[in-house]
Amino acid sequence: MELQEINISEAKPLLFEKSTAGETVVVECSYIYNGASHSVDVHVTIQGDRSTGKPFITFHDIGMNHVSNFSSLFNSEHMESIRNRFCVYHIDAPGMQENAPDLSKETGFAYPSIENLSDMVAKVFTKFSIKEAICIGCGLGANVLTRFAMKNPTLVDGLIAVNATRGAVGNLSWLGSKITNWATPLHEQLLNYHFSKEEVERANHELVEAHRKHLQNNMNANNVQLLLKEYERRTEINVFRTVGPTTEEGEKHSIPCSTLLLVGDMSPFVEEVVELNSRLNPRKTTFLKMADAGGMILEEQTFKVAEAITYFLQGLGYIPSVIMSRLARSRTYSGCSTGSQDRDTQNRIRTLSGGSMGKDVAAGDTPLQKPIIEEVAAGDDIIAKTSDKARLVTEGVC
Repeated sequence: MELQEINISEAKPLLFEKSTAGETVVVECSYIYNGASHSVDVHVTIQGDRSTGKPFITFHDIGMNHVSNFSSLFNSEHMESIRNRFCVYHIDAPGMQENAPDLSKETGFAYPSIENLSDMVAKVFTKFSIKEAICIGCGLGANVLTRFAMKNPTLVDGLIAVNATRGAVGNLSWLGSKITNWATPLHEQLLNYHFSKEEVERANHELVEAHRKHLQNNMNANNVQLLLKEYERRTEINVFRTVGPTTEEGEKHSIPCSTLLLVGDMSPFVEEVVELNSRLNPRKTTFLKMADAGGMILEEQTFKVAEAITYFLQGLGYIPSVIMSRLARSRTYSGCSTGSQDRDTQNRIRTLSGGSMGKDVAAGDTPLQKPIIEEVAAGDDIIAKTSDKARLVTEGVC
C-alpha cells in the first residue's frame, strides 16, 4: 500500500454564490439633487424569515452589489447561527443590481449623492416597518450607513463598518487619481481601489480575477461610473470624540450605537479606519485589524469576520447561546498555562486613545474602556465575554 501526503484546507464558500433569498423588493425613492427632484428604484433582496428574524441591513462597496460583496460571508456555514436568527435585507444602490439597465440614458437623470443614499436607507426601513436593526457596510456602504446611524440614532442597534472612511476626497488626491486613471479601464481602477499593491502581489489571484470578471460581466459600467463620481464628491462625516461630559451637541457628532470596525492589515484603508477609530466613543467602539487580509476581508478571512460579528452581537444581547466550533476546541486547552496566557493576551491588546497609540492596557482596565486595536494573527481565535458589551480579545491555543 502506498501512502500519499495530502493537504486539507478549510472549505470556503464559492465566490459570488447567490444567496438563498428568493424575494427582491423594489423600493421607489425620491430625492433632491442640486435643487431638482428625482426618483429612482432601489433593489432590496431579502434573505431569511421576515416574520421571525431580527432585521440585519447590508450595504455594499463601490463597484459591487450584495452578491459580490456579501454572498461569501452570509452563505458561509460560520454565519448559520446569524442566518437562523436574523432576516437580512441586502440593499443595492441604484443601478448596482445584477445586469441593471443603464441609468445614464434616462433624460435629466442625476445619480443620488452619498447623503441621498443614506436617506434612502431610511426609506427602506419605512417600507419594511423596521424599528431597529443591525447594519453592516463595506467601504462606500460603511460611509452611507455611518451617516444613516448618526441621523437616525434610534434605528440602529449596532454598526459593523468594514474599510470605513470618514473624510472627503482632497483636491490634490482627486487630481492625482484623475491623471493616473485617465487611460485606465474602469474595472482596473476599481481593483486598484479594493486591493493595495502589496496585496495584489501576495493575495489570492483567484479572488482578484473573480472580482475583475464580475465587474466586466455583471455590473453596468456606466452606472458604476456615476456612483464612483458621487463617492468622489462625498462630504466629510463630521464625527469627533467629545472631551468631558457628553453634551447634546456632542451627541450629534458621534455614532450613537455600539460599533465594530473591521480592516485587514494589508487593506488600502488601514489609515482611514485608524483615524475614524480615534474619533469615536471608546466605550462603544471596537477596532479589529486582521492579519493576512486586505481590502476583501469578508472573503479572505470569512471565519474570523463571522466570529467577530457573532461575539459583537452577543455583546449586544443577541444569540447568547452560540459558541463557534473552532473556539470550543481552543477552550479545551485553556486550562494549561492560564497565567502566561492572560499575560500574553494583555500584551497583544493595544489602544488608540488621546494619542497613546501602542500603549498596553493597564492592570484593572478593561478593553471596553478604550478603543481597541486587535492584531488577529492566522490560527488565532476570537473570544468574547458577553458581560462586557462588544468586548473582543484574542486567544491562541496553548
